Amino acid sequence: MGYLYAITRDADLSEEIYQNAAVVVMEQVGKPGTIRDFRAWAKEVVRRQAFHAIREREKASKLTRAVSPELIDVVSIAFAEDQTESVAVTSESAALKDCLNGLPTDKRTLVALRYESGASFDSISNQLNSTPAAIQRALSRVRKLLHGCIQKKLRIAEEAS
Repeated sequence: MGYLYAITRDADLSEEIYQNAAVVVMEQVGKPGTIRDFRAWAKEVVRRQAFHAIREREKASKLTRAVSPELIDVVSIAFAEDQTESVAVTSESAALKDCLNGLPTDKRTLVALRYESGASFDSISNQLNSTPAAIQRALSRVRKLLHGCIQKKLRIAEEAS
C-alpha cells in the first residue's frame, strides 16, 4: 500500500489498485506456471495495475496531475530493493480468501462483480439499481472490512506462532 500511495498520492485509488492486483495475483497463484520470482512478479502486477489506473484517472479528469513514468520507475526500484520475505504474501492471500468467504452474500456479490468480472461502477450500479457513487462507497466499506479482517487473522496467526 505504501508503494501504491507513493505512486498515486491517493489512498482510495491505492486501495482499489491493491485489490485489483490482489485479484490478479490470486487467480495466478493456483495455476501451474513458470513464475520464478513470485515477489518480483507480484510487484510488476501492482506496477502495471497502477499505470492502468492512473491512465484511467487521467481520462476521467483532465485536472489531475499525471505522475511521470520516471517517478514510478524510481519508486519501483526502491521497492524492488526491499528484501522482505514473501511468506507474508502467502499469509495475506490465505487470510483474504477466508475473509471473502465470511462476507455476507450481497457484499461477496459486489466484490465478485467488480473484481472477478471486472465490471465498471456504472455497470454494477445498473445491475443493482444504485448509483455509481453508492457502489464506490459500498466497495470502499467492503475493502475496509476485508482489510480489518485480514489484519485480525494475521495478528492471530502471528500470536499463535
